[in-house]
Amino acid sequence: MNQTTTTNPVLTRAEEIKEELIAHRRYLHQNPELGFDLPKTVAYVEGALKNMGLEPQKVGKAGLVVTIGNGKGKTLLLRGDMDALPIKENTDLSFKSTNEYMHACGHDIHTTFMLGAAKLLKGKEKEINGTVKIMFQPAEEIGAGAKDMVANGLLENPKVDAALALHVDPGLDVGKFGYKPGIAASSLDGFFLEVQGKGGHSSEPQKAIDPLMIINAVYTQLNSLVGKEIDPREMAVLVIGKMGGGTAANIIPDTAHLDATLRTFNPEVREHLFKRIPEIIEATVKMMRGKYTLETLSTPSLFNNKELCEQIAPFVKEVVGEDHLEVNEDPLSGTEDFSYISNLVPTMFMWAGANGIGDRNYPLHNPNVVLDEGVIPLGVAVVVNSAINWLKK
Repeated sequence: MNQTTTTNPVLTRAEEIKEELIAHRRYLHQNPELGFDLPKTVAYVEGALKNMGLEPQKVGKAGLVVTIGNGKGKTLLLRGDMDALPIKENTDLSFKSTNEYMHACGHDIHTTFMLGAAKLLKGKEKEINGTVKIMFQPAEEIGAGAKDMVANGLLENPKVDAALALHVDPGLDVGKFGYKPGIAASSLDGFFLEVQGKGGHSSEPQKAIDPLMIINAVYTQLNSLVGKEIDPREMAVLVIGKMGGGTAANIIPDTAHLDATLRTFNPEVREHLFKRIPEIIEATVKMMRGKYTLETLSTPSLFNNKELCEQIAPFVKEVVGEDHLEVNEDPLSGTEDFSYISNLVPTMFMWAGANGIGDRNYPLHNPNVVLDEGVIPLGVAVVVNSAINWLKK
């Protein structure tokens, strides 16, 4: 652990309510929910906000928004995501998940950051020269929640001028924060293919159209695409993680399926591959006499606005110390749907150190991951101090 030793007054206030914040986090951790189906989580967050004297508004399928401030000047958006993962928890925590899901990506802590920020900002409302809009977002893990909230007016009434978000990182010591100006995380495109062949008996293959053979040909063609058509100096990862079909060795099945994901940093590379993958599927399936359906799911790259990062960085350092905010050299190879917001308004997305306790330092999305709750008051103080001072200046 590498805790900060600054005496910032906002951090002092956040430390004073640490036990309350931990109680929020542990309730959320024990009661994880998935995607847009978050009835317990939304009810809990809504109740906590109302107890602070705030009036949460529902936005989209399962999102909540509160606004704090004088309604004049600029508006800064803060984001906390609420959904968990379909992973069964394998820790010995006293507050471990009570169901088959798990907050293995730290969204329980992200939601707690925003509950703490709401409380501190409400107490300092007279000092806010503008408006802070806090969003509690569903469905980040399926890349759909931010998009849904934006489509339902998140960035309007009041109009958002800039946005800020934190994400816990078990690979960073508690007390350390990091960010990457420019492209900060990869895009994600999903391709979900079902091939229709013609089922039949294995003794009469001439009467059938084998969809497994077609899927195998598609698999081979797609796996050669990046190596043959993309500059090797570019980051592009195409992974076929699921494919199959059939029920028995002596039956040629009627259908087969293949699911793939594509991640890139460069928008031009993404555009090229997003065009070429369907072209290859079309040509391969038709050549082998099959039919198909193809569904796609896309999340753009996350982009950090350099100017906004430079404006907010000093306010982060006031909380964590001059040497505890790092500028990362490389973007995240994973994907973050806060990108739907970063493509529309200037954004700063930061990593908050939450390294595991003792020898339990597992990565995110692992059933054994344990995050250090010492990050909670730090994260609250960082977003509150940044919001108040950015709006002031």
